[in-house]
Amino acid sequence: MKNDSSKNTWMWMAIIVVVSIIIYYWFLKPAPTDTATNGGTLLDVTAEANVGTDVLTLLNQIQSLRIDKSIFESPAYQSLNDFSVAIPPQPVGRPNPFAPIPGFTPPSTTK
Repeated sequence: MKNDSSKNTWMWMAIIVVVSIIIYYWFLKPAPTDTATNGGTLLDVTAEANVGTDVLTLLNQIQSLRIDKSIFESPAYQSLNDFSVAIPPQPVGRPNPFAPIPGFTPPSTTK
């Protein structure tokens, strides 16, 4: 009876492994992408083109901005107070925090 139980266990383990492999290839494995002539993926080329057009659009918007300098001369702006607090310099730690500490011998971990 022990032999039958052992065969049953191995059979279930094999089924679990096969099902796991099928699930991986069916659901989890990344899909292959088409390659462009440059060696990159087609998705990369279109993403780069979109980024380029976005950058140009933002650059045109920035160049068309005009700031009214009279805001800085208004009484409301002039009445603003600066309540910032100066942060004193703090001591800096060791240059390499992972280097051994001089004069300290760590306990041995081997037996």
